[in-house]
Amino acid sequence: MANCNHWEGDTVSGNWLCAKCYAKLPDRPRKYGVERLELAKVYDGDNWWNPDGSRYPTRQTVTLAPISEAQGNTLAQFIEAMALRLIARTRGGFQKPDAMDYAIEILRTFGEPFGSDDMDWTSAGAWELVDEDMQYWDADETASN
Repeated sequence: MANCNHWEGDTVSGNWLCAKCYAKLPDRPRKYGVERLELAKVYDGDNWWNPDGSRYPTRQTVTLAPISEAQGNTLAQFIEAMALRLIARTRGGFQKPDAMDYAIEILRTFGEPFGSDDMDWTSAGAWELVDEDMQYWDADETASN
């Protein structure tokens, strides 16, 4: 698993996948914060305090990283479209987990973050990426690598 500090992505094959660098992370990134349960007057950087010096009740908040979307697809949907295209084009030469991993490698090779304006992020765009990558494969009788 890689280390990444980007915020957006999606869950792909059980791991969080960064939408910028396509690093696989074990969990969806989250940010923690503190929320006041009543209106407080003074915040010292750690706690909220009443004017009389007593501490205000607080609770911890968790904000999960957002799911990346582009042109009607989430990152996971786009990668799944690529994987299904790989399986179809190789006539079953890929199992789905391997096809998903290979689709991620194709995206890393192109180097464009998911959702950038320079690429087509529709299902047709997913197929086009796979077809373009497969142009460079050595073909055998089953059209697999």
